Amino acid sequence: MSSLEDIFGKLALTTVTTVSRIALSHATNAAIPTIDIIAKSVANGNEDLEPALEMCNDLKRDIDNFANQVDTIKEPEQVKHQLKRLLANIDDAIPSLHLALRSIENQLGRTTVSPSRLVRASSVLNNDSKTFALKLYSLFTANQRDASAYAFTWKEEFHKCKLTVSKKDWNRTLVIQEDLNDGLYHEEDEEGKKMTIEIENIERMYYTQSGELLNIEDAKTSVLVLKVLKEKKNEKEEENKVETKQTAPEIIKEELRTANWYAFGLWNDDDDDEQDTKVKKDTADILLLESVIKLCSLEAKEQMSHLEASDELIQLYMT
Repeated sequence: MSSLEDIFGKLALTTVTTVSRIALSHATNAAIPTIDIIAKSVANGNEDLEPALEMCNDLKRDIDNFANQVDTIKEPEQVKHQLKRLLANIDDAIPSLHLALRSIENQLGRTTVSPSRLVRASSVLNNDSKTFALKLYSLFTANQRDASAYAFTWKEEFHKCKLTVSKKDWNRTLVIQEDLNDGLYHEEDEEGKKMTIEIENIERMYYTQSGELLNIEDAKTSVLVLKVLKEKKNEKEEENKVETKQTAPEIIKEELRTANWYAFGLWNDDDDDEQDTKVKKDTADILLLESVIKLCSLEAKEQMSHLEASDELIQLYMT
């Protein structure tokens, strides 16, 4: 990585303001120690921090590219523009990297969330750019046979859909848009349907290794099931966190009047022969979605950024 002394020396020869140079100095002073600690931790065998190391390497590359551009760009305004973009990239990455460092410090003596998923989930919320390609199923309530979760029938709502997370204040919403580019036949003028799920209405989540365990025949990989209340709980009834269980859902007939049940599986149109690799990727993406929802729940219920949450709150919501 280019030395900061070289970069600042080059900036001194341009019309970049002192304020901008100070901003870059503060940003890099915050980034470099964090990068060094994470790199050392990964080198010592902490594989959970590999996604954080990828972000570190991206930052190093951004800094190197900026240093090279300062040599070649002749227009001062272009230098200012590139500097502004570099500062934005650093500002976006640093909070998530600091969150990863906190997870390292908290690993001794108690169960913790995976630093890898925590960093990725934080990055999703900070950048608002992640789109999950999914299949969506809902519980077919007209076919109830007994109280067992396996006795209920799941119907496919969207053969393929895209899920994004929208934000208003601290309240987050899952936006699910049907994607008609799904290999099925559709009318030319047909438009994809859209639905939303308010984070504050999600009461419980269940993670299963295979949708077949829930009688979802074409969902052979991991599935995340959400129990979504039809009406928001009043404040006295609200729990602090969304409970997650790695088991089959406990579906009670009487609850179907007050809650909807949805199951998300990963969309995959890849005929990849390396089935084991595909299954691992699907599992990782479903677990990432679960972590994103947990961080959203923290923000919605605590009315604060997850980056400002205490270690205890992170532990409460993420484990």
